[in-house]
Amino acid sequence: MKNKTSSQSASWSPDSDRRFTSSALGKQVLALFSTGSPSQRQLSEFLLRDPVFVATHGIEDLARSSGISASTISRYVRDLGFAGFAEFRAGVGETVHSLIAPVAKLGERMARPDPDRAPAEASLAAAVHSVETLAGPGTADSIRAAAHRLKDARQVWVMGFGLSAHLAGMLALGLQPYRDGVVNVVQYGGNEVAAGRLMSAGPGDVVIALTFPRYSADVTELARAARAAGARIVALTDSVVSPLAAVADDLLLAPSPHPVLSASSLPALAVIEALVSEFLLSDPAHLERAGRLAAAMAAYLASQG
Repeated sequence: MKNKTSSQSASWSPDSDRRFTSSALGKQVLALFSTGSPSQRQLSEFLLRDPVFVATHGIEDLARSSGISASTISRYVRDLGFAGFAEFRAGVGETVHSLIAPVAKLGERMARPDPDRAPAEASLAAAVHSVETLAGPGTADSIRAAAHRLKDARQVWVMGFGLSAHLAGMLALGLQPYRDGVVNVVQYGGNEVAAGRLMSAGPGDVVIALTFPRYSADVTELARAARAAGARIVALTDSVVSPLAAVADDLLLAPSPHPVLSASSLPALAVIEALVSEFLLSDPAHLERAGRLAAAMAAYLASQG
């Protein structure tokens, strides 16, 4: 089980992640995440995952939540060119200012939980919040761009291992009625069979790869190999600091924090449903195929009368 704080779970959103990493400060943090010392990489990962938490908490809170000493955090912010933590926090807050108020309010509420709240209630509340974070325009724009890739692809390969294999299967099943050439890479056999199947991917193809904590190393390596062969990689994962993000041409972000489990699958499923919906409605030919499918299946469906 991961060690996490309630406020961390409350403050993440795809838009906060995307907005921060595209900023000048975010690019500096990304550079330290790639090339810095072990403590710099650890703190950069925390910041990239949850910039709103950093913008709304003090240095001692950050030290407790990240497991990094306050003195090390102070050196880190000076390495970034700030005089001190207060100036650094203001710089982060300026980047994600429009996101701070609502999530800070929710974070404060979650930091003082009802002692009678059981794991079931906590899990349901976290699921609702995680799905709500997807409502920002950045997520919808990314989904539309990915749907356009799928429409133009020669062949679509969908790949996930572990629990993500089930999400990948749902995505493949959602797309298959509406276009030809959709392959679930991990449908049969293990990793070696999946690797052999993906060897056919190349230029003009799109590989949709999925991974969430705890991350699969195999999905990242196979995505990297497919990209080297000329395929375009669409990654569905939880953050820009996911190992798969570095391999991706296009990134679909879904939050995965959960109060008990290592990751929540519900936000990823919401993104999958949105992607299939966007793809289905992107071309009248898809709707025509959907009509033919409905007619063919009518005889096999239970009567509602």
